[in-house]
Formats: sequence, structure tokens, C-alpha cells
Amino acid sequence: MRKKYREDCRKRLIIPEIYPLTEIVSRGNIYFYTKSGTPIAKNYVRVVIGDRGPYIEFTEKNMNHDALRIPDSQMWRVSHGGCYYIELRSTDEAYVKVYLQKRAVKYADYVVGFYYISPFELKSDKYPILITKES
Repeated sequence: MRKKYREDCRKRLIIPEIYPLTEIVSRGNIYFYTKSGTPIAKNYVRVVIGDRGPYIEFTEKNMNHDALRIPDSQMWRVSHGGCYYIELRSTDEAYVKVYLQKRAVKYADYVVGFYYISPFELKSDKYPILITKES
């Protein structure tokens, strides 16, 4: 079931699963926005497809930190050693959830210190839709 789900997600991706440096050089940066239009990131590393769905992977320098905040209810995650991620949210009405990975998990190949956002929550200057919905 999980393998079939991951394959289905791959088929529905509009953006490349891996965004190579050659793309940035030849086509320029790719900018990501919330559905409300707030710039949230530029460029990306890859799309990670785990048991809980697809997530776009960003490095620290990819993120627009001015557009993000940690909700008060999630501040405990910053100092809690057992947490797998720190939850951030976009500062606009879209309130996009962003994961900053703190620990490895078994259900996906997330990298500690990288940021993850669902492609369903974003649009970009090059791809208005990043992934199609399930059929």
C-alpha cells in the first residue's frame, strides 16, 4: 500500500522531484509563495515522498524567515529533546505549516536541519500547481 501511494504521488508531481543546480543556472531561481501570495522560499533540494505524503525540502538559506514564525502553542518544541520537528507557520492568512526537522524518522527520508512544506500548500512563479490532487 505504501509503495503504491508513493508511486502515485510521483506520477502526480508537476515540479521535478529533484531540482538540479543546472535548472537554477539555465532557468533562474524558482520562487515559492503561499496561496495568499507571500514569498516563503526560493529554490529547493528535492521532493521527499514518505508514508505521510509529499513534502518539498528546503535548506536554511532557501527560506524567507521574515514570513515565518513559531506559534506560541508550539514553542515547547524548540527546547524539547524528544521532538522530531519544530513547527513554524507562515505569517499570512494562509497559515502554511512548515516543518524544521530535528530528528530522523522511519517513515520518510527527511534530513535534520532542513525545512519541509507540503506542495499542496504552495504555488510558484514557474508552476502554479506543484502536484495534482488524487483522482
